[in-house]
Amino acid sequence: MISAKWVRYCEICFKGKAYMLRSGYYESIDINGGSNFIISREIDMSFINKVHWHPFVEILISVSGGNEVEVNFNKYTMNLNDILIIYPGDLHAINKCSGTSLWVAQFSSELLSIINEMNSQMALLSQLPYLKYDSSCADCDRTILILKEFFATRDSDAHLKEVHMYALLLSFFEKVGQNCINQRNEALPGIESPKQNMTKKMADACLYISENYTSPLTLDDAARFMGISKSYFAHLFKQYTNSTFVDFLTEERVKRAQTLFLNPDVHIIDIAFDSGFSSISSFNRSFKKITGLSPSKFREAMITHTK
Repeated sequence: MISAKWVRYCEICFKGKAYMLRSGYYESIDINGGSNFIISREIDMSFINKVHWHPFVEILISVSGGNEVEVNFNKYTMNLNDILIIYPGDLHAINKCSGTSLWVAQFSSELLSIINEMNSQMALLSQLPYLKYDSSCADCDRTILILKEFFATRDSDAHLKEVHMYALLLSFFEKVGQNCINQRNEALPGIESPKQNMTKKMADACLYISENYTSPLTLDDAARFMGISKSYFAHLFKQYTNSTFVDFLTEERVKRAQTLFLNPDVHIIDIAFDSGFSSISSFNRSFKKITGLSPSKFREAMITHTK
């Protein structure tokens, strides 16, 4: 169990996502042999019921029923061919599995973040990490086949197999992205009520911010995008997201900075400006307020745990 004190100190509750920074829950992952992927058809049982996080993307595929996984305090019971994506910084634990009933793939988020479109859509993707298998759905079959081919290719002796695996990974996330878009659209079918229409507009506003947070974005810009007054937009945004525009924008920028820290050669001042901050002082202040650590301390922790 996690103490309430620990949760208050380490968790940022925002859109269901938790960002853990303390070393006690950090999982160090080594990419050995020059491979970009860690692939296993068996779960390390020492991690059962142990809450942890890591700066890598992890994909779990259930090859039998009855697996139980918790991500950011959301519990998932995974049946055959269900898929769960765990993003960098997600607090998670495998509560129940037989060891061989879950397959796992882990890889650096940089493989996705170098693609601008993936970067801009990450906020949407991370909201819907669980893909429940439906045998009557052709897209579900295609998605699971792509992922199973990804695992099979890792065990093959084919030339350029990691190139093929990367292509399969991008195809997989293309399917995931389309599924997220479809779910968002299906949530508001037919003739929309005023409340449904506004909910959809606010989702679009959040996506607009997530796609433009590296630019000098203002409340006026977001209100203009919505076609309403600044004060009315600020009121609606707080009502629908339980966050102010400034807090939302700042957290998006800090999340971006955290991924940039994965590259040890990038200077902190460059990370600040590349994440959308206008000054190093505002970056330092905001980063520590949200994460509990200064940027330099965060970098030290990352270096220490990735050696």
